[in-house]
Amino acid sequence: MKALGYNTYGDIDNLEILEVKEPRIKKTEVIVKVAAISLNPVDIKKMQGGFKPITNINKFPITTACDFSGEITEIGRDVGAFKVGDKVFGMTDILFGGSAAEKIRISQKFISLVPKNTSLNEAAAIPQVGNTSLLALRNIASIRKGHKILINGASGGVGTFALQMAKIYEADITAVTSERNSDWIKNDFKINDVIDYTKDDILSTDNKYDIIFDANGNLSFPKVSKILSANGIYVSTKNNIYNNIDVAKQLFQRKKSRVVLSGRTSTANLDLFRMWIEDGKIKPIIDKIFSFDKYLDAYKHLSSGRARGKIILTID
Repeated sequence: MKALGYNTYGDIDNLEILEVKEPRIKKTEVIVKVAAISLNPVDIKKMQGGFKPITNINKFPITTACDFSGEITEIGRDVGAFKVGDKVFGMTDILFGGSAAEKIRISQKFISLVPKNTSLNEAAAIPQVGNTSLLALRNIASIRKGHKILINGASGGVGTFALQMAKIYEADITAVTSERNSDWIKNDFKINDVIDYTKDDILSTDNKYDIIFDANGNLSFPKVSKILSANGIYVSTKNNIYNNIDVAKQLFQRKKSRVVLSGRTSTANLDLFRMWIEDGKIKPIIDKIFSFDKYLDAYKHLSSGRARGKIILTID
């Protein structure tokens, strides 16, 4: 069967369509005929060897991507929550899995039924960005009603999900994005406070934020500390030396810095996203859809950093 992957670490040019063996099911797993996947920056980091030596146990070829949607074609004997024919979405392990294949095997613990009001393409856009936002805002930052939150990188895949999630929790939201996306964020997401980083310095504000969620990962705790409230927390999607150093310093202060890595989701998390989507509280945001043979164009678009929401690759 076809899969998209690579035989050596390197840049996206190393990607190729591979012929691989069909997956063999285990008793608590299902086989999913994949309809669509979505791309994430972490795919490229893994491709470039950014998680070595942890990922050294992986054997080449390595299948890329983690998000997927599709239809169950086979179930293990101990699977009780799903049946053949169910439309599902989910996420393979970021470090040790891969979803860009015609068929994948996945534990029943990491899938959920596709929301009734979404397409398979839209469902594939949800898992990783939803999981990252949930871990960052609910689990790490303990977001609650009235919290002042600044979301940096508000127009990307994680940012657009985090904006909608923060509205569910009735937070006071400030979005940071570029000039070309400012009106879109204001109008489509009903966010009144939008900072255009090409014109304004976000660090010059007099506001103090309870949460700064750096979805772009291009800030740092030392930079943003002065605009955090007394008990504020900075959560980034990228680790850096400054954040590591500051973890030790934070033992003696109330302001905190944390890094979020969405390594694996759960059915409980996916069920929550499904409920929010079916209730109209979250809408999957798709920038572009590419066919499987246009995988290089899709990853180049991801690398540009200019996507509004998610990039989808359909598995033909």
